[in-house]
Amino acid sequence: MGNDCSPKVKLKNFIPYRLNNLAERVSLALSRIYSDQFGISVAEWRILATLAEYPELLAKEIGLQTHMDKVKVSRAVSALDKKGCLVRQKDDSDSRAIRLALNDQGVKLYKEIAKKALEWEKALLMELDGQQQEALYNLLNHLDRRVTSITKI
Repeated sequence: MGNDCSPKVKLKNFIPYRLNNLAERVSLALSRIYSDQFGISVAEWRILATLAEYPELLAKEIGLQTHMDKVKVSRAVSALDKKGCLVRQKDDSDSRAIRLALNDQGVKLYKEIAKKALEWEKALLMELDGQQQEALYNLLNHLDRRVTSITKI
């Protein structure tokens, strides 16, 4: 089968593939901490972390911050609510919208997971010296800005 598929993309060298593959593997490895030890999903962890950083948000705002779709956010919010981690309050400007915040139990869970997640991140990066870590963050920030500028995402 002599298909000539020029130009050729070699996935092992194709940056979008490599970044996606690495991100998935990193996310999966890290998720073992919060799923195995704390019984929460990736989406639930992202919501906990987002509400720890931005103490009161609408579900729609959480979706924007985490790049998760409405259904995934809704399911994760529901799960965290059932686990007793959230405070829900009607929004003053839109009676259909619910403002979400972490309650004491949610804050406690977040702190326990965050401590372990930061230890895991430190172990991941430990073979990079300070300059290499700074260069990594600078490159990630640059690529993030570049993707935004060329795709308007």
